[in-house]
Amino acid sequence: MAALMLGLIAMTGCDTDNNEHQRLVAEADLVNAGGPLVLAAMNTGSPSDANDNFVPIEFVNVVFSARPLNDTMVIPQGSPYSTFNVTSYDMIWRPGPGAPAALTDYNVTRSNLTVTVPVDDEAVAAILVGNVSMKTEPWFPGNPFTADLEIIFYGHESGSEHEVALHAGINVQFVATISDQ
Repeated sequence: MAALMLGLIAMTGCDTDNNEHQRLVAEADLVNAGGPLVLAAMNTGSPSDANDNFVPIEFVNVVFSARPLNDTMVIPQGSPYSTFNVTSYDMIWRPGPGAPAALTDYNVTRSNLTVTVPVDDEAVAAILVGNVSMKTEPWFPGNPFTADLEIIFYGHESGSEHEVALHAGINVQFVATISDQ
């Protein structure tokens, strides 16, 4: 019997994708208010003022929520296991048709992030997606293209070291210019 139990434990390993088996279940509910993100090489500002052009830096807001595993479980705020702590994230680019393969050079692995999500509540974090160095690439201001961005957040409930992964994603449209008007 002990050998069977040891074998089962060895087979389960240290999985990060069993969020629905925790006392506190966390979710990355809403990325960029549910809409696509537009990344532009230049914001031309107002058509009447050529001096207000600038290179935009785009962030996406992510709304996290946390809830007890089921309706019969009560987790009082401030008690053990009552918060979910997001500690890092990955960003994985999946270029669409006509998108440069070099876009994957901007994949991010385990970037630090600190977000605390209380039970039965929400918390918001902003993630940098369109940085200036990406916009200096020779392929960026070319023809418009789209790509999917997978974001994987990592964290654990307070009082536990067991890491879980929260998956989210967004469609990103790359364009040469946008305007405030």
